[in-house]
Amino acid sequence: MVVAVLYGFPVRRDRAHHGQSLVEFALILPILALLVLGAVDLTRAFYYYIALENASRETARVLIDFPYEYDDSVGCIAGNREGLPWVNVSCAAGTLIISPAANTGLNPPRRVPGRKAITVFATKTFTPVTPLMQQFTGGTITLRAQTTMLCWY
Repeated sequence: MVVAVLYGFPVRRDRAHHGQSLVEFALILPILALLVLGAVDLTRAFYYYIALENASRETARVLIDFPYEYDDSVGCIAGNREGLPWVNVSCAAGTLIISPAANTGLNPPRRVPGRKAITVFATKTFTPVTPLMQQFTGGTITLRAQTTMLCWY
């Protein structure tokens, strides 16, 4: 008789635990979903930063490789092509800044000769999708990338 009671008791206890597990999962699910979506937002921001860094690097590479043939607009176009489709940067919008700029007083515009560094700054604002991440970041995140390369001309 003692054996029959011990075999019957865990069956009722298992049913009670199934309901408890379901309630605990329902309580944790919103927090778990926010954590996963927050991780997805941070991953997207990191991917946008890599695209922004590649755009600034390509702009600097074009400007140091062809100093006498091109003005800054060709470097801006190359940087924009490298960043697309993830980031849209341009010199006209101020999201791509070249320092020092080419001398536009000459025809064609060119850089002053000498072994000097060219620095390209690229910026982009990133808006997270998750409301919790928007509250933590204040709505947007400003991503900045900088590339400095030395000219050999």
